[in-house]
Amino acid sequence: MYNVYFDSGTSNTRAYLTKGYAVIDFIKKNIGSKDSSITGSNLVLIKGLKELYDELLGKNGLKDVDIKEIYASGLITSPFGIKEVPHITTPVSLEKLYRKIYLHYEKAYFNRNIHLIRGVKTIAEDFKADKYNIHMVNNMRGEEIEIFGILSGISHELRQSNIAIFLPGSHTHIAFIQKGVLCDMVSNFSGELYHAVSTATILSGSLKGDNDKLDEEMVLRGFNHLKEYGLNRALYIAHATKIFDACRTAERKSYIEGVINGGVVLAFDYALKNNWPELDKVLIAGGGIVGRVYQTILNQLDKDIEAVMISPPGSQSFAVKGFMEILKIHGNLK
Repeated sequence: MYNVYFDSGTSNTRAYLTKGYAVIDFIKKNIGSKDSSITGSNLVLIKGLKELYDELLGKNGLKDVDIKEIYASGLITSPFGIKEVPHITTPVSLEKLYRKIYLHYEKAYFNRNIHLIRGVKTIAEDFKADKYNIHMVNNMRGEEIEIFGILSGISHELRQSNIAIFLPGSHTHIAFIQKGVLCDMVSNFSGELYHAVSTATILSGSLKGDNDKLDEEMVLRGFNHLKEYGLNRALYIAHATKIFDACRTAERKSYIEGVINGGVVLAFDYALKNNWPELDKVLIAGGGIVGRVYQTILNQLDKDIEAVMISPPGSQSFAVKGFMEILKIHGNLK
């Protein structure tokens, strides 16, 4: 029998068709939680998911009766998803993530059960957030399954150690893993902040054109100015480089990457000093410029910790690899 897995975010959803522990096919659609937010109803999202589901099945000559189970993770469990489902509290093992899956009968379009994989938070169920303790709150939806996908691809020895995993994105999360268990995290604004700075401030005109080649020296200069002068002045300095023609656009982009993503590294450094025991290694999920930015800054910290970038094999994602681990747990515990 086949299974279908939805990996759904703010703007996009990927639907995977699997058989056993192998991905047979996948397709992507520009539909996500933002569509529910804009319209004020989640029906637009559910309808889009059903269209994606029908397209995936039709493409492979299958019918609904051929699909044993449907799973979904990500913002699909948020207030603007299929159904809001509470996060589960750390520590979270793969088995706990599997056992806490929420079974939801979707009656508007699917007329069948969908297994919703919950997000994760760092606070207890009875925690009452207020302005005095809100700094203790961290949460993720969708990255938790990526984490277990990442763990499935590293050595047993490394899985049994203490590692931090950077998960860059619109919100960058740093997960702290002890012996294969997600024990803590630090959640940050990053991609959202860079997008805002580069499109909705006076800096936007300073970042257009040129290539995207990373200048590591400028990344570190941005990071050091962030530490020395704070965010506001560091961004002003970036603007001044344009006014006084002090550097090329690519160098300015690298500087701003160092300023914005450097703030994430400072949060990591604080957690390392105050909350987390000795770390053996840092993994940076994915590649590209942002991954290299984090690697560049982390390797400059006054700590004997190696930072390594990792990418999923081929066209797969860490999320679908994590889903395969969920299926294996399901098979083992039946």
